[in-house]
Amino acid sequence: MKLSEFLDGIRDATTVEELQAAITADFKHSYRGPTWTKICKARIEAGYRLVDAHEHGRFVPRFGAGRKLQVCGETCGVGRGYNSTGVRYVWHAAGEWAMSLMRKNGLSIRASHRVWDQWRDYPHCCLAVIEKSLAGEIPDPKMDTLIGPYKGHSPINYGIERNEADEWDKRASRPCPCGNGTLFDWGGGWSEGFDFVNWHCNGCPDVYTEYMSRERFYAMRQSRQYVAVEVA
Repeated sequence: MKLSEFLDGIRDATTVEELQAAITADFKHSYRGPTWTKICKARIEAGYRLVDAHEHGRFVPRFGAGRKLQVCGETCGVGRGYNSTGVRYVWHAAGEWAMSLMRKNGLSIRASHRVWDQWRDYPHCCLAVIEKSLAGEIPDPKMDTLIGPYKGHSPINYGIERNEADEWDKRASRPCPCGNGTLFDWGGGWSEGFDFVNWHCNGCPDVYTEYMSRERFYAMRQSRQYVAVEVA
């Protein structure tokens, strides 16, 4: 396949499915240089043609002249940043603004992050996320609730006595629903707008995930104690 044929396939796509098939066609190319620049330009332009024709296309951010970012019918200016730290700062602020508008217009927090993460390179991929979210298929996680269990390989080799004796790496703990062991904070992180903790049991292979507020997450990590909350 020639480059011209590959680009024509992208430009001629009239549906998301056709565009995705054209993008993934068997054409060998480098992911840098002038050829890659042409491919990216054609892909993004084709993606926005589909976005413009879609009933929910307003949710997909668009970066235009004068460094104006538009989403859901509203516009804000995006600063230049001038250095790597400044660029990260201004785009973080722009993302928070854009995602807040998406949520105000009906998207879940998770969905707004998924749209923001891919709109600049693959605007057409945002459409499926938007449709699913508006249909209630991308709900935000339940907070302060054990989600699972998911089966691990085996119980962790760790106990209350060892945890209490550990001066530098003590972990928050709580009873496991299995009734035979204790759950320990075995790692956490952040995903699509939410902080979470992975709880592993020392009495069974069960693993749970718990989403919580950033304030509660930090309080638990600083105190190394489980911070209980009342769940309605």
